[in-house]
Amino acid sequence: MAADIIFREKDEKSFWESWERLQENAKAGPRYLKSRIEYELERSETLLQDKSFVYVVDKEPRALAFLPIEKHGNSPQISFQGGYVDAPLFEDAHVQDTVFLFIDTLAKENNLAKAMFAQDPLTKPSAHNYLQKYGYLDVSLLSYVIDLTLPDLLVSSRRNHRRNIKEILENKDFEVFFVDQANPSYETHEEYRMLHEKAAQRVTRSKKTFDMQFEKLKQGNAVLVGLRFKGKNIAFTYFDCNHDKAISASAADDPAYEKLPLYHVIMYSAMEYLKKKGVRYIDTSQPSSPSAQFDYYPDQKQLSIAHFKQGFGGEYRANFRGVKYFSRELFLEDMKTFMEQYKA
Repeated sequence: MAADIIFREKDEKSFWESWERLQENAKAGPRYLKSRIEYELERSETLLQDKSFVYVVDKEPRALAFLPIEKHGNSPQISFQGGYVDAPLFEDAHVQDTVFLFIDTLAKENNLAKAMFAQDPLTKPSAHNYLQKYGYLDVSLLSYVIDLTLPDLLVSSRRNHRRNIKEILENKDFEVFFVDQANPSYETHEEYRMLHEKAAQRVTRSKKTFDMQFEKLKQGNAVLVGLRFKGKNIAFTYFDCNHDKAISASAADDPAYEKLPLYHVIMYSAMEYLKKKGVRYIDTSQPSSPSAQFDYYPDQKQLSIAHFKQGFGGEYRANFRGVKYFSRELFLEDMKTFMEQYKA
C-alpha cells in the first residue's frame, strides 16, 4: 500500500485534482467545493499559511483536510476567522486515525495553540462526535436544517411565517427574483455587495470575495435571491449549493425597510427554487442553535434570527464541533471568556 500526502502549497494542481475527485465521489455539500475553499482563504484576514492536504492511498484520494493556520493574538491556530474549520472529509472511517495523527504532528511542528473543527450537518450525518476520539473537547451546537422533501413547503412553515409570506406574495409592489447561472447579472450582484456595506455602515470584506461569490454563481454552485419593492432592490440572500445540499450563506438588506417581513418570502421562494433544482436540504447556518454554549454566545438579535429559521419545516441536526488545545495558557483564557460570557 502506497500512501502519500499532497499539500496545496506544494503541488496545487495535483491537490485540487484529488480534492475534487473525493468531494464529488462523496457527494459532499458546498462547504467542500474548491470555489468555497479559495473564497474562505481569501476572506481570512489573519491567515499565516495554508496546510490543507489530501491523503492518497494507491493514487486514490481517501481523505481531505482544509487547514488554514491563522494568528490570533500571539497564538497560531487552525481556525477560520477565529472560528471553526470544516472537519476533514473521509472516503471511509478507516483513515481517520492516520489523518488526525498527522494533524497533531503538524500542530506540534508549527507550534499551534489550538485546532478547531466542525462537522458538516449535511454530509453523512454522524450519530456521534468522532472528534472526541482524538482528544477534542466536545463544544457542539444544533444546526437547523430545512427539509425540502416535505410535500408542501408553505404548509410546513410556522403560521406567522405563512401569513407574512402570503402578504408579500399578494402585494404587487413586491417581486422576488433570482440571479443564477442561467441569468447572471454582475450589476445586481454589486447591489448585493453595496447593501452589505450600507447595512453594516462599513466595508465588511474585500470586493474580491464578492467577485469570487459571483464566479461560484456563474459555475452553478450558488444563487442570489432578491426582493424588489416598487422597482428597487431592497434585500438579498445568497445560497451556496452542491449536489442535493445548500447553505444559506449570506444576507443583506436596506435598513430603511427593516420593519417589513423581507426574509420570510425570500427564504420561502429560495426553498421552492432549490427544490426544483434537486436540492433536498438547506443548512441555515449559525446562528441557529437556540442557546448559549461554550464558545457560542449569541446576543438577542442572533437568538431572534435562530428563532426565525426554525419557522420553516425542518429539524435540528447536531453541529458537532471540537476544539483541541496545545496551549494550557490559551485554554485558561478561553475558559475565562466562557465564565464571563455564558448566561444560564
